[in-house]
Order: sequence, then C-alpha cells, then structure tokens
Amino acid sequence: MNIIQSSSPNFSNTKYPKIGIQIHKTLGLMPGTLEWLRNPISFSSCHVLFTKNGDVYELVAHDKRSWSAGRINKPSKRTLGLMLKNLWGGYVKPGHYLLQFEFECLEGESFTENQYQSVVQYLRENVKFPIIPELFWEHKDTAIDKPDLKIEREEILKRLNETVEVVESKKDKEIIKKEIINLVKQL
Repeated sequence: MNIIQSSSPNFSNTKYPKIGIQIHKTLGLMPGTLEWLRNPISFSSCHVLFTKNGDVYELVAHDKRSWSAGRINKPSKRTLGLMLKNLWGGYVKPGHYLLQFEFECLEGESFTENQYQSVVQYLRENVKFPIIPELFWEHKDTAIDKPDLKIEREEILKRLNETVEVVESKKDKEIIKKEIINLVKQL
C-alpha cells in the first residue's frame, strides 16, 4: 500500500472523536477527482481517497472534519437511530464523527481488488478505533439519492472480519446510540 500525503484545505475542526467510517464513490477519475477534493472552490474533501490502482491519498487529518457527506436526505433505517443530533434537533454532519473514505469509481462500477486490499490494510494499520458494523456506513445511509454501496460495504466488512477483530454488536440501536453519545460526551 502506497500512502501519499496530499492535504486538502477543505476541512474544519470538530469536537467529536471519530467512531466509524462512511464510504463514498468519487463518480470521477484521477487525477481530476484528487484535484477537485483539494480545490478550495469545491467545498468538498475526504479523509482518505483510495484510487483504482490501490494508492492511498490522505487529504484530511483523522481528527478534523472533512467536507463530505454534508447534506442529509432521508437517512436509512439502519443509521437513523445512530446519527448524532445537534442541540436544535437536526443531525450532526457525519464528517464530524465518521472518517470519510472516497473510492475512485464511476457510476455503475464497483471497487477494484486493489482498492479492497488497500482499504483493509489501511483500516488495520491506521485506524485507531474498533470497526463496528453498525458504524460502517455508505453514503446512501445518510442521503438516499447517493450511489448504493451495500455490496462494497459488505465485502470490506467480510475481508476485515478475516484479518482483524471486527466488533460484532448484538445490542439494539438504542444501546449503541447511548454508547456513542457517552463516548462523545467524554471529550
């Protein structure tokens, strides 16, 4: 795995710790997709970009909020009870508490074998919190009009389960949500 530092100016501070992952498709190809995620006028970024050839670009530090997954539109039933709410009753943008991973991929394409290998290795070596399936989301989980990455999400979790300890939770969503909120309050 080749990790390349390629900082984006498109980030902000956050008071929340990262407790999960959200995956996205770029819907564009390199090098244009990297240029876009680093361009100040795009108001878009991610923590990590996985290219088709398996290169890994780190754009935003893990302790910052990347500017992705901002608009929330009809969250999925799977994530609805887990999304953090702000004081005004709206949802906290997932980039505050989830690492945002982009995969170089066009509409209708799936991830490459190199991308699967890179993301599993990256998660194993560079992510410091346990991978909990309930906190491993796809973009469609927070915006219904985004590409469906269910197959890719399941494949990553399957491969992770074979290589690292994936925390399988049998708890109901309310208990998980309370644990997440307690984790955030500890800051």
